[in-house]
Amino acid sequence: MRGRDSEWRAVERLLRTTAGGTGGTLLIEGEPGAGKSLLVAEAAARAVRLGLLPVVGGAEEVGQFVPLAPLFMALGEVPRAAEPVAEVDLRVRLLEQLRVGLEKRAASHPVVVALDDLQWADHTTLAALRTLQWEVAQVPVAWILARATGTRCDEAERLFEVLGRHGAGRIVLGPLPGDAVAAVVADVLGAVPRPDLLAMAEGAGGNPFLLGELLAGLREEDAVEIDGGRAGLRCAEPPRRVRDAVGHRLAGLRRETRHLVEAAAVLGRSFGVEDAAELLGAPPAALLPAFEEAVGAGILTAAEDALEFRHELVWRTIVAAIPSPVRNALHHQIGKILLDRGGSPVRAAGHLVEGSRPGDPRTLTGLDQAVSEALSTSPGAAAELAVQAVRFSDLADPGRVARMVTAIQAMTEAGRLAAAEDLARSALAHPAPGPAAAELRRALSGILLLRGQVAEAVTEAETALGEPTLAGGAHDRAVLALLRALAESPDTRRAAERAEGILAGADHGEAVRAGALVVLARVRWDAGRLAEGVGMAREAVRRAAGGPADVRRVHPRLVLAPMLAAGGLLDEAARVAREAGEEVEALDHGVRAPCPAFVRARVALAAGRPEEAVAQARAGLDLAESLGTRLFVPLAAPVLGTVALRRGDLRTAARYAGCAMVGVKTAEAGEGPGAAMEVARPVYAALREGAGVLAGEPGDAAWLVRLALAAGERACAGVVVRAVERLAAAGAGFPAVRAAALHARGLLDGDRGMLARAAETATDPWNHASAAEDLGVLLAGDDPPAAIRSFDRALTGFDTAGAGRDAARLRRRLRRLGVRHRHWTTAERPVTGWESLTDTECMVSSLVTQGWTNRQVADQMFISAHTVAFHLRQIFRKLGICSRVELTRLTIEAGRRTAAPDTPYQIPSHRRRGEGPPGDGVWTPR
Repeated sequence: MRGRDSEWRAVERLLRTTAGGTGGTLLIEGEPGAGKSLLVAEAAARAVRLGLLPVVGGAEEVGQFVPLAPLFMALGEVPRAAEPVAEVDLRVRLLEQLRVGLEKRAASHPVVVALDDLQWADHTTLAALRTLQWEVAQVPVAWILARATGTRCDEAERLFEVLGRHGAGRIVLGPLPGDAVAAVVADVLGAVPRPDLLAMAEGAGGNPFLLGELLAGLREEDAVEIDGGRAGLRCAEPPRRVRDAVGHRLAGLRRETRHLVEAAAVLGRSFGVEDAAELLGAPPAALLPAFEEAVGAGILTAAEDALEFRHELVWRTIVAAIPSPVRNALHHQIGKILLDRGGSPVRAAGHLVEGSRPGDPRTLTGLDQAVSEALSTSPGAAAELAVQAVRFSDLADPGRVARMVTAIQAMTEAGRLAAAEDLARSALAHPAPGPAAAELRRALSGILLLRGQVAEAVTEAETALGEPTLAGGAHDRAVLALLRALAESPDTRRAAERAEGILAGADHGEAVRAGALVVLARVRWDAGRLAEGVGMAREAVRRAAGGPADVRRVHPRLVLAPMLAAGGLLDEAARVAREAGEEVEALDHGVRAPCPAFVRARVALAAGRPEEAVAQARAGLDLAESLGTRLFVPLAAPVLGTVALRRGDLRTAARYAGCAMVGVKTAEAGEGPGAAMEVARPVYAALREGAGVLAGEPGDAAWLVRLALAAGERACAGVVVRAVERLAAAGAGFPAVRAAALHARGLLDGDRGMLARAAETATDPWNHASAAEDLGVLLAGDDPPAAIRSFDRALTGFDTAGAGRDAARLRRRLRRLGVRHRHWTTAERPVTGWESLTDTECMVSSLVTQGWTNRQVADQMFISAHTVAFHLRQIFRKLGICSRVELTRLTIEAGRRTAAPDTPYQIPSHRRRGEGPPGDGVWTPR
């Protein structure tokens, strides 16, 4: 009785009430095979155990012509008529015989009358049931009546409605829930079902009869293999027992209904009435009786705007039973019908593929239409159909190369880069007309670019454009491919020149012009011409909005949002980032799916939400890895590296040291300002040429000024200040850039007013805190109360930004001014084990397992070595260990160590010995 707990409780209540001397009625109904007969049989068996007298019977379809047969057979009596009487009188006498028989039995034991399949009962029997319940209501008789729904037995349904209105309980047996299905499979097979077996079992739709037949058939045919207590399928075909059961159900239908059901099954599990009617060449009205019979038999059911097969297993069995040539012909016919109707070519293509006829022009035309439609909205589906179109094309077909190009494009958009590259290279290995070969090379260029092979991408695009006969849309596509590749190459000058040429001319389509705007916006921004860059990006967004798919596919919002975030226009940046994600999702661009996550990460970091920033960046990396694209991966490095540095996690930060400023800051944190200055030389040199280095993160200007001053190189600090002031002049509408210029100049000149304005106008919580800290440092010498207030504001900002390492440094500064702030949070933790460690203890543990001494850990966390030793004792106690070696072993075993970088960051020997510049209380490396 798996999955029937509540139903069985209702049966149990009725039986116990009857055993106590009070009868009642329970009505059971459900679709054929729902388990009514089993429930009735179990109720009769339970009645015997409770000391009740069961009177069990049932109606049969062929027994409808024998009045009252189910009741007399249940009582084990023969109808008696002493002399010929009128029909009405005969029924009265027979009814009286039944009443007397029930009362006699109830006089000695309470009686349970259990009758099944009342949908087949005759009119007289149903009327007698209604009358007898009233006539024997005073004696202990329980009535358990069951019927199958969907069989168009109106009289049985009316009886149940009448009895229900007069207090009868009613049970409707629905499908078994999923956990009950899994439990039944495990009960029958003695093993836990694997996903393939469970999926087939769930295809029975929770119908116990179908499920039982399926499992019995699988056992009979040895179609299940059991290994390690888990059961899986040897064969995915339904067993003969299920085929026979389904065939028996179909055999009970009229010929017209059976043909309808078989033809409709080829349409799919769910299908439109008009599709089935057109397939059979008849108006829907003419098929109405057949539809009604199929629904009444429980084979079909009405959905919202279609009909569908009630049980997937039944549907699959019907389809499998149709001979393969007939099934293929039906699929082909359906595909043609859908194409002729002018509906979705994608639906038609699915049937055309199933009923494929290689080389058939009609089939190929339908597939071409489907691919064209799906490419702009569902590249994954388009890729599958395009590959099929190539497979069905004859080698001599002049359209085969064009289909290969389309297949490559679809696979690229869907993120299947390796397969797309293989197909492109195999196509190029064979001779092809010039324009066709150029299209293949253009497609290959896009694949190589996405895989991070920029130089090769430029070469392939240039080769494609070198084809003299390339023209029209094909030429535009090649131009756009070269433009994109050049934008990612070190030679951005060529990218800018080509983009300017496109915008100056009038011989290119809108997609190429939008792409040129995006490329030129990036070049201008990276050159420090912020207002121009944002203006061009906004213009590209305007052109793409509401435009055709090829224009929107340029995705200018993915470029605009990071610019706005860097400039401090955070509300607009968040809105544009959201719209960019919606657009990528709407166009189903699998290969570009990581980009919105990286953009959201950048916006979240600028808004002071580090946890969200890390989550988005890692989600983007995971998706990029699954798609095999490397082009967008560098977008995550500044976010993940910056957050790791602010948290004091140098090991993780070192993984992203390829990003220039992350590398410089990591060197400073581990080796001090002198070593960091050597790493930063190229950055200062670039700032002498232009301010573009700071465009992505203007707040880095103050950090570079601070580093240069600490290293005694004031000239380098001046270079930075002049560069960021030029940047602010080129981006007057960007508050973050203006605040960065004030901060840098205030540091260089020791100007308290500028630092105060920088702190007030900064849009990033971390940059606000950084300016407030620098102001506090200037105030500490002659106005300690004001310095403390500034440090407190900075502490709040660093806490908001999740900058634990910076907050720790601030607390040390405050301690030196006689102020102590608690820096732990209260949380419910266990007494022992990893989960018992506080955040501070976790950080100490992480640094110690990297081989750092107590002094080095203290320097990084801005606490004393004695405090580190105290925390270590607490860690040892909670973990039940006695040494650093055991801590390292446990950390590795528990997987709690931060993932090691590809090139581990090593602390220089002089730092490992505890040497290096001590903190002077005025400037401390960040």
